[in-house]
Amino acid sequence: MNRDPRGEVCWGTGATYGGRAHVVLMSGATGLCGQPVDTRYRDRPTARPVCPDCAIAYVAAVFPTEATAPDLRHEVRLRA
Repeated sequence: MNRDPRGEVCWGTGATYGGRAHVVLMSGATGLCGQPVDTRYRDRPTARPVCPDCAIAYVAAVFPTEATAPDLRHEVRLRA
Protein backbone atom coordinates (compact mmCIF):
# COMPACT_ATOMS: atom_id res chain seq x y z
CA MET A 1 0.00 0.00 0.00
CA ASN A 2 1.44 3.35 -1.07
CA ARG A 3 0.88 6.36 1.15
CA ASP A 4 0.15 9.77 -0.27
CA PRO A 5 3.15 11.87 0.84
CA ARG A 6 1.73 15.25 -0.24
CA GLY A 7 2.23 17.66 2.63
CA GLU A 8 4.56 15.22 4.40
CA VAL A 9 7.66 15.86 2.30
CA CYS A 10 10.56 18.27 2.15
CA TRP A 11 13.75 18.40 0.11
CA GLY A 12 17.17 17.15 1.11
CA THR A 13 20.74 16.90 -0.07
CA GLY A 14 23.55 14.64 0.99
CA ALA A 15 27.12 13.63 0.22
CA THR A 16 25.92 10.69 -1.89
CA TYR A 17 24.52 12.09 -5.13
CA GLY A 18 25.22 15.55 -3.72
CA GLY A 19 24.31 17.22 -6.98
CA ARG A 20 20.67 16.08 -6.70
CA ALA A 21 17.72 17.30 -4.66
CA HIS A 22 15.99 14.37 -2.95
CA VAL A 23 12.37 14.16 -1.84
CA VAL A 24 12.36 13.31 1.89
CA LEU A 25 9.50 12.37 4.20
CA MET A 26 9.42 14.73 7.20
CA SER A 27 9.87 11.80 9.58
CA GLY A 28 12.73 10.21 7.64
CA ALA A 29 16.47 10.65 7.18
CA THR A 30 16.64 9.26 3.65
CA GLY A 31 15.24 10.30 0.31
CA LEU A 32 12.42 8.32 -1.25
CA CYS A 33 15.16 6.71 -3.35
CA GLY A 34 16.85 5.37 -0.19
CA GLN A 35 19.88 7.69 -0.25
CA PRO A 36 20.77 9.39 3.07
CA VAL A 37 20.36 13.17 3.32
CA ASP A 38 22.39 15.50 5.52
CA THR A 39 20.56 18.79 4.98
CA ARG A 40 16.84 19.48 4.60
CA TYR A 41 15.04 22.33 2.89
CA ARG A 42 11.37 23.29 2.82
CA ASP A 43 11.72 24.56 -0.76
CA ARG A 44 13.54 22.71 -3.52
CA PRO A 45 17.17 23.76 -4.03
CA THR A 46 16.76 25.09 -7.57
CA ALA A 47 20.43 24.73 -8.53
CA ARG A 48 20.14 20.94 -8.22
CA PRO A 49 18.18 18.59 -10.48
CA VAL A 50 15.56 16.38 -8.84
CA CYS A 51 16.68 12.82 -8.15
CA PRO A 52 14.87 10.71 -10.79
CA ASP A 53 14.36 7.78 -8.38
CA CYS A 54 12.74 10.08 -5.79
CA ALA A 55 10.53 11.60 -8.49
CA ILE A 56 9.29 8.18 -9.63
CA ALA A 57 8.62 7.05 -6.04
CA TYR A 58 6.72 10.27 -5.29
CA VAL A 59 4.55 10.06 -8.42
CA ALA A 60 3.83 6.37 -7.74
CA ALA A 61 2.65 7.25 -4.21
CA VAL A 62 0.56 10.26 -5.23
CA PHE A 63 -0.97 8.60 -8.30
CA PRO A 64 -1.23 4.89 -7.48
CA THR A 65 -1.98 2.53 -10.35
CA GLU A 66 -5.02 1.16 -8.47
CA ALA A 67 -6.76 4.53 -8.96
CA THR A 68 -7.52 4.08 -12.65
CA ALA A 69 -10.90 5.13 -13.94
CA PRO A 70 -12.21 2.94 -16.79
CA ASP A 71 -14.30 5.78 -18.22
CA LEU A 72 -11.27 8.08 -18.58
CA ARG A 73 -9.36 5.98 -21.13
CA HIS A 74 -7.61 7.68 -24.00
CA GLU A 75 -7.32 6.12 -27.40
CA VAL A 76 -4.02 6.62 -29.16
CA ARG A 77 -3.62 5.90 -32.87
CA LEU A 78 -0.25 5.93 -34.56
CA ARG A 79 0.13 6.59 -38.26
CA ALA A 80 2.84 4.87 -40.26
